[in-house]
Amino acid sequence: MLIRGLIVLITFSFFSCGQDRIFDNYKTIQNQWDKDSLIIFEVDLKSSLYNTFINVRTDQSYKFNNLFLIVTVQDSVKTIMKDTLQYKMANSDGKLLGNKFLNTFENKLVHKESIKFESGRYLVTIQHAMRKINQIKGLKLLDGILNIGYRIEKEK
Repeated sequence: MLIRGLIVLITFSFFSCGQDRIFDNYKTIQNQWDKDSLIIFEVDLKSSLYNTFINVRTDQSYKFNNLFLIVTVQDSVKTIMKDTLQYKMANSDGKLLGNKFLNTFENKLVHKESIKFESGRYLVTIQHAMRKINQIKGLKLLDGILNIGYRIEKEK
């Protein structure tokens, strides 16, 4: 029964992949995510309008209602953009949001919509910027993040 369900899920995922997806890659976080650890994606793009997303997979050990990320996009010469972003990851009673599969929660978080990229190679870096309430110093190690992904879709 479980094997049949997994086969159906994999088949559905394979055929439901959108034609508009240009890039979709994940990096695994080993144990805890260190605040100084950059998640790096490198992508070649053609001149066009795109929508970009940050995909986050968590488990029950993620204990925060939100997630703060610093996302930087660079071309071969300079930094194109650098954003500090906040995403809601749990509701007010602490229940994690996102699509649940077994013990994993997956969230597709909007990074940028209708953004123009010129043809070239881009480097995207993501790091967490979490801290505990009423503390100025950032949280060194973040538990509960399993994977960080970056997705780029061609705007329709």
